[in-house]
Amino acid sequence: MPLPALGLFALAYSGLVLFALAHALKRAYPPRRAAWSAFGLSAAVHGGTVFLAEPERWVPLTLFWLVPHLLILPLLLLAARRQAGGQ
Repeated sequence: MPLPALGLFALAYSGLVLFALAHALKRAYPPRRAAWSAFGLSAAVHGGTVFLAEPERWVPLTLFWLVPHLLILPLLLLAARRQAGGQ
């Protein structure tokens, strides 16, 4: 798979995971805390699965999930701020 397509896949997957998880956590937490909890939970799960691979692949795999998650996080926090302001 070409690298740009792989990057778009990672970005789309991260967005889907973070927004779906934050939406599910809004039932238990306020929107901003749900966003941070979704990020933390996703980072823990994805970060932990990196160590199942060979040690020489840890850095590329960590960057594969970390960069898209960090790019989506501001959008997630912006959405949480808008939801909290509308309540």
